[in-house]
Amino acid sequence: MVFETEAALARGIELDRSRYPLVVMRAGEDYTQGDWDALMMGMIQLILAGPFGLINDTRGGKMPNAVQRRSIAQMYVDYEQQARVHLLASGIVGSSSVVNGIATALNWLKPVPHPFKVFSSFADAERWVLQHFSLDLRREAMRQGIQSAAG
Repeated sequence: MVFETEAALARGIELDRSRYPLVVMRAGEDYTQGDWDALMMGMIQLILAGPFGLINDTRGGKMPNAVQRRSIAQMYVDYEQQARVHLLASGIVGSSSVVNGIATALNWLKPVPHPFKVFSSFADAERWVLQHFSLDLRREAMRQGIQSAAG
């Protein structure tokens, strides 16, 4: 069972843990450096706690600037071992040419220590990320999704 996300955010950045261990990130058309810093702290907390999978839904959101891309690379330098073990997979949803360009830039700075792939649909990204979960983690993500949808 795949759950589609809500509409894109207008402002800010959301790190939705309601379906943990499946986490969904969305950025609005406008966000502050403070929003970005809070996102990075949330990602570090998730990487330290793990295991989890991430769907980064970039549709309608502002792409990170050069300083923010460097902060992602630095996070992978500082927490590479934990990310390798705890971040099971990252599916990125968005315009393939734009997102592929950002992913290439990030990989040039620091290759990510986990599987990642770009998708044009949320459902495809979710299916792919869930394939990297154990059966127990998949069940937990689905249970959380059903509770979230009902709630």
